[in-house]
Amino acid sequence: MTLVRLLWRQRALVAVLVRRELNARYRASVLGFLWSLLTPLLLLFVYAVVFTYIFNPRFPGGDPYPLFLFTGLLPWLFLSGTVLDSSVTLIDNGPLLAKVMCPPEIFPAVTVVSHFIHHLLALPVLVAALVVAAIAGWHPFPSTLWMLPLALVPWLLLTGGAALGISALSVKFRDLRDLVGHLLNLLFFSSPIIYSLDGLAVPSWLERILRLNPLGSLVELYRDIAFTGRMPEAKLWLTAMVVGVVGWALGAFVFGRFRETLVESV
Repeated sequence: MTLVRLLWRQRALVAVLVRRELNARYRASVLGFLWSLLTPLLLLFVYAVVFTYIFNPRFPGGDPYPLFLFTGLLPWLFLSGTVLDSSVTLIDNGPLLAKVMCPPEIFPAVTVVSHFIHHLLALPVLVAALVVAAIAGWHPFPSTLWMLPLALVPWLLLTGGAALGISALSVKFRDLRDLVGHLLNLLFFSSPIIYSLDGLAVPSWLERILRLNPLGSLVELYRDIAFTGRMPEAKLWLTAMVVGVVGWALGAFVFGRFRETLVESV
């Protein structure tokens, strides 16, 4: 709670740095912030073409696979993008951290908020795609979509914890920056993002291992609410929240462990 209070007290500085981060990202772009909307739109278009006309996977229940895939990728892109940028955020902001007396926690927080804004800007594309699918009779509109803010809570907790831990560890162990991308690839393919664990044609021992992946509960929770329209079971809610809280606690612990030496190390 001390960390949360610290970030709340520094919320004005976080807002300034988030604005700086977003402006820097789109400074040389003609369309600017529109790319936050166009990128997921183009992504969905590519998936729709590829998985409808080129490669049409047989999906249980006849649900449109592009939408299934899109609802798994959206939260994943938030998590993976944040983790990748967190691995360099303290190092890249080293001069600012050394000159300005501000808590180092500010910079991973800015990374999380910036990527969360991108995620929020992508949600209108998801809603529009769900409306089109419902009108065309491809897939019923999920009545549980209003619960999506609740499903984002464990994602925010886990992503925030990962950002804190990775940012601190990357300062102490510089090789971690190169390793993070490979670890994310392993996590991506071991999580039910591009496939469903139900009816998965793999050996039973492998399915048991895949079901132990803690990220799976967060993906299933988000997809149940944003795609299938199925009310998540209490066990799924509890598991996802436990994963989020534990992820936040571990990340905060790691950051606190190295906090005092971060300024000298960058």
